[in-house]
Amino acid sequence: MGKKKDGAKKDKKPAVVDPATLPQKLKEAKGAFQHNDNIVDVVDGPCPGGTIAHLRGGVSDAAMGAKILTAGRHRWCVNIDKTTNGSAYGIVIGVADATPGVALTDVYGGAAWGIHTTTSRFVTTLDCYERGFLGEPLMPAERDGSRGLKDCAAGSVVYVEADLDNRTLSIAVNDGQAVRAPVRLPAAVRPWVLLNWEGDQVTMFPLTELTPSLGVGANLLG
Repeated sequence: MGKKKDGAKKDKKPAVVDPATLPQKLKEAKGAFQHNDNIVDVVDGPCPGGTIAHLRGGVSDAAMGAKILTAGRHRWCVNIDKTTNGSAYGIVIGVADATPGVALTDVYGGAAWGIHTTTSRFVTTLDCYERGFLGEPLMPAERDGSRGLKDCAAGSVVYVEADLDNRTLSIAVNDGQAVRAPVRLPAAVRPWVLLNWEGDQVTMFPLTELTPSLGVGANLLG
């Protein structure tokens, strides 16, 4: 005869979770950006403290500007120094939500908005580590049938202006006309770059606060 089964069920031991696999709080910024360990600061880059490079491919990682913007009009530019496949595939440049209370870890974060450099289309995402939704073409040239920065991304510059008084975002590429993005910004934002390919490298040049008399001209440096 078989052994009589014990009617009492034994409690299962809870699964052990390695703390290293859980989302981690981002480390303090050492330069212009705050990011996870899959992005590194390039010491000998074009702008000390402002150059970053991506260490893995096929998975996106986000870098957020160390400075949070809550008032006034600010502008900066991001130079695409290197792209692995020449098209800046997966690189998105813009701003991320920095409202107090927005969760930000090494694997996910809050909403963000910007330009998808490969296609020049406007991006809206609920998680700054993901590309999110590709919207309408943002640059006039793209509306005329161009391929954005595909195959000619390296060396291009994306200019960004965030007006926190009026909650607007404007973007220009190279010498093109600045375009106002179809978004109303939250009360606080910070610069944002999304990188997707191993070896991609960008540089953000220092933030500049605009005086009220300056508007968006032919480009954001004008």
